[in-house]
Amino acid sequence: MGTIIQQIALMDQRMDTMENKLDKLDSKMDMLTERLLDPDHGVTSRVNRNTSHRKVLSKALWVVYTLLIGLIIKTFWV
Repeated sequence: MGTIIQQIALMDQRMDTMENKLDKLDSKMDMLTERLLDPDHGVTSRVNRNTSHRKVLSKALWVVYTLLIGLIIKTFWV
């Protein structure tokens, strides 16, 4: 009879440990979700800003290329 009580106590202890681990895991998942989806400082926001900056830079480079080609052509035709 003593071993059954010990086994039940051990199972109860293990269940408590599992609940604590699940609580920690839940809090970590909440933190990760917040870091990913935060509209001001999250990863999604950073990706959107980087994409926007890349598009602006690409347009600016095309303007510079066009001006450079225009200057080269003007230099040879004058």
